[in-house]
Amino acid sequence: VADQAQLVAEPQVQRRAAFVSAVTHELRTPLTTFRMYTEMLSDGMVEEGKRAGYLSTLRREAERLGQLVENVLSYARIEADGGQAPGRVVEVLEVDALVERSADRLAERARAAGLELQLEIDASARALLVRVDVVAVEQILFNLVDNAAKYGATEAHPVIDVHVAAMGGTIEIGVRDFGPGVPEGERARVFEPFAKGVAHAAGTKPGVGLGLALSRRLAQQMGGRLELRAADRGAVFVLSLPVA
Repeated sequence: VADQAQLVAEPQVQRRAAFVSAVTHELRTPLTTFRMYTEMLSDGMVEEGKRAGYLSTLRREAERLGQLVENVLSYARIEADGGQAPGRVVEVLEVDALVERSADRLAERARAAGLELQLEIDASARALLVRVDVVAVEQILFNLVDNAAKYGATEAHPVIDVHVAAMGGTIEIGVRDFGPGVPEGERARVFEPFAKGVAHAAGTKPGVGLGLALSRRLAQQMGGRLELRAADRGAVFVLSLPVA
């Protein structure tokens, strides 16, 4: 029995170690940038014409750090509360209003990666009502667009498509990129927490492998679902929410 318990515990220990290593790396990178750039700005070492670029970098790193902290804290709260996210506020609103609330932030994230966000809401879906946690939906959509910006950026097709449609008794919000897509062997585990390995996390693509896992849990708590669908090119993640 002891041996079996050890076999079960070892993967958990390894995942925890990978997570700690990845988070440490992800925190260190923006903090190093903050320290170096703020010191240079405060000491007058940056030419007037270059200050805007430095401030833009600082804002981008602050956004990245804030999203990392938000994902980690949200996931930790769900884990601590037995799979439920405490303190969530549910609202009933039109689909159009729901999507528009996060449109600017999503477009800004795409622009930071040199991409264009193309948002399309079908006329049949605009006035439908959904009962959702708006903050959770915004967090899911940002994670999906952030994911597309990191892994789906291509010079040939520098676009992220967000398409909203009514499908029976649900609303589907699809986020599609036109990059290399998700390899067949990795599709089954993209929603697993900490699925991103230490080598990946410490490489050129930032992240700790929590965004998709957290997003799927948040979707399920609202009675919806989040899935990866087949595409002839790129990756398509679809958030489905029940109509109120």
